[in-house]
Amino acid sequence: MHRLRLAILGDSPCDLCTAACCRQNGHAYAVLLEGDERRRFAPWALDVPVRQGDVIASERVLPYRDGRCVFLGEDDRCTVYEDRPVNCRRFQCVTGYRPVPDDPAGLSPFLRANPDVVRVLDGLTPLV
Repeated sequence: MHRLRLAILGDSPCDLCTAACCRQNGHAYAVLLEGDERRRFAPWALDVPVRQGDVIASERVLPYRDGRCVFLGEDDRCTVYEDRPVNCRRFQCVTGYRPVPDDPAGLSPFLRANPDVVRVLDGLTPLV
């Protein structure tokens, strides 16, 4: 399978972000916390049961509040961006973006659920 890596030169298109990953869109919680994040974000976190085969484990997560990450500001920007969890840092909305050109069925589940993000990505002018 071919992977597309999007290189952004110049200004980041973050000002075009719709914060779709920070809003409830089929996920039970906003982000899974790891390592020391479990302690740092403890006042806002919940423990949720997660089934792994026959085993049920407990994971610490940041919940959604009114369908939004607890750290998503009124302006749809992250209020803890510089100190955000590692899984927020790992997230890339471009993962699964047009692996087969012009085939909407080939988009990742996140992008299929968030057509506004696809429009933003489609609007970026590629360097040729």
